[in-house]
Amino acid sequence: MKRIFTAFLCSTLLFSSVSAFAWGPKGHDVVAAIAEQHLTKKARKALNELLDGKSIVYYSSWMDNIQNSPYWENGYNKTKTWHYANVDKGLTYQTMKKNENGDVVSGLEFLTKELTENYDNLTDSMRVDYVKMVVHMVGDLHCPMHAGRLSDLGGNRMKVRWFGQNTNLHSVWDSKMIDSARKWSYSEWVNHLDRTTPKFKKSVMRGTFEEWFTETVEGAAEIYDYVERLGEDNPNLSYQFVYDFSPLLEERLLIGGYRLAYVLNTIFD
Repeated sequence: MKRIFTAFLCSTLLFSSVSAFAWGPKGHDVVAAIAEQHLTKKARKALNELLDGKSIVYYSSWMDNIQNSPYWENGYNKTKTWHYANVDKGLTYQTMKKNENGDVVSGLEFLTKELTENYDNLTDSMRVDYVKMVVHMVGDLHCPMHAGRLSDLGGNRMKVRWFGQNTNLHSVWDSKMIDSARKWSYSEWVNHLDRTTPKFKKSVMRGTFEEWFTETVEGAAEIYDYVERLGEDNPNLSYQFVYDFSPLLEERLLIGGYRLAYVLNTIFD
């Protein structure tokens, strides 16, 4: 797997009140649970030892949850911007304005480099925490609104209604979309999505974090175009939106899961 690694960003971040969450717990559980089905024996054994017998699903939302724990003020606040990368219309990851504190692509590049090239020099707690971050961030990397525009903070400032209730476009792709598309548990999502061919799995388990993120940018652009074509302020999104974007939702969850397995297998094999 080709990687472009960047230096670790140690400076303290300037915070905003905007939520950085993606998928919500259920979406992250789906991605992690799919990945867990495709781990190699060696990777599974290593993860079982690192995580003290707990699954990667157990920790799939850990990186969101630490914002409410002592971990946050003790150093992990510097990862606040590692959940996303905001790309304005017409730009790419290469041409977008980079956040000086890092983003989901550069964060994953750093973490995977540390876990492969510098593993022996990491403390046990750093190894565990970095793995938890990778599990979460690969999910974020595949969430459309985590590649949303900088001008509206990834859809947070784009007001919409969801079945008549006021919200924003980012929140729709947090948990509202997945809960409206299917009334399934995360394990039911896995059972119904993870049915593809070995050829398909192999085809998506290639590329770089930046290349994978580019796909997410394209998905975000489709969503923005759709909403803007409605030509309304605060448009109401409901059944038609769910119908039109369920295929994208399913693709992002499934491919995110396969690629998370690929990343973890690459680290520990």
